[in-house]
Amino acid sequence: MIQLEKLGKTYSSASGDVRALSDIDLIVPDGAIFGIIGLSGAGKSTLVRCINLLERPTSGRVVIDGEDVTAASQKRLNTLRRNIGMIFQNFNLLEQRTVARNVRFPLELARADVVAEGGKLSPIKKRKFFKDYCEGRVDELLRLVELEDKKNAYPSELSGGQKQRVAIARALALKPKYLLCDEATSALDPNTTSSILKLLKDINKKLGVTVIIITHEMKVVESVCTDVAVISDSKIAEHGTVAEVFSRPRSDIAKELIIPDLIRAIESESGKKLRLIFDGTVSDTPVISGLALESGVKANILYADTKNIDGKPLGHMVLEVAEEDLEKAENYLAAHNVLFEEEL
Repeated sequence: MIQLEKLGKTYSSASGDVRALSDIDLIVPDGAIFGIIGLSGAGKSTLVRCINLLERPTSGRVVIDGEDVTAASQKRLNTLRRNIGMIFQNFNLLEQRTVARNVRFPLELARADVVAEGGKLSPIKKRKFFKDYCEGRVDELLRLVELEDKKNAYPSELSGGQKQRVAIARALALKPKYLLCDEATSALDPNTTSSILKLLKDINKKLGVTVIIITHEMKVVESVCTDVAVISDSKIAEHGTVAEVFSRPRSDIAKELIIPDLIRAIESESGKKLRLIFDGTVSDTPVISGLALESGVKANILYADTKNIDGKPLGHMVLEVAEEDLEKAENYLAAHNVLFEEEL
């Protein structure tokens, strides 16, 4: 489990201090696919880089599996980082190395630890053990990311999606418990994004790796994440399960990410907006026809969206009703157990 306690990060510059993170309290449970979403400049990339101390927090603590990482010595930190894989938006592959040698690279850096798994061996046997271990591990990972046929290719010969698959395989080389993904799909087209997200979901399920995904796209969160934190102006605006936040966003930033700006900006002198929330229990209720037939309320549908999140149909609908019909509409919705809130 990853715990962030009162985490803060401030950058100093000639023009003054810039606060990137402020009093972040967050728990990432083991086994989750945890999304951290926010607009550009909100602090989400700084947050994920503070988890493995690529950025050292100015204040607060990062506690991983009960150990305060921020208090660790550099030697201990280097050991702890082997349990945290990371992938980036721009892949960061070594262009002069083949796919296989890119995946092998973390094993080379941790050679002493790898060889130690073989027990007491002579120098010759150590070299053979290391060679055999690396070959087996690389082949295993390339099968996992479905790139066995690209083993001897170079990064320049790969598509963007294939490069990210190599980066994922490399991040898993040392069998980490956690995988940090910093805008890992932002440079990819929609179809490739979908395949990479499916791969991350499979890795989470098959290997039990806890995945943290940094993104500015709600679609990424909806498609694979179990939990989400919304960050705005360097602070956590809200967090919860994806179903909870998608169904009932409380903060302005979450509403902005979930409901299109165009719909939120519509104003009417004579009408009121109601946001209906479907949590999977009454998604088959004929709301619009019921409002008209039973209550005589005419409603204009401004927006509707339904998602399949974690196997449940969840969604919301934004209606515009005449101000004089607002009370009748609310009474009807309440009587039929349809969750709603007035959009102000």
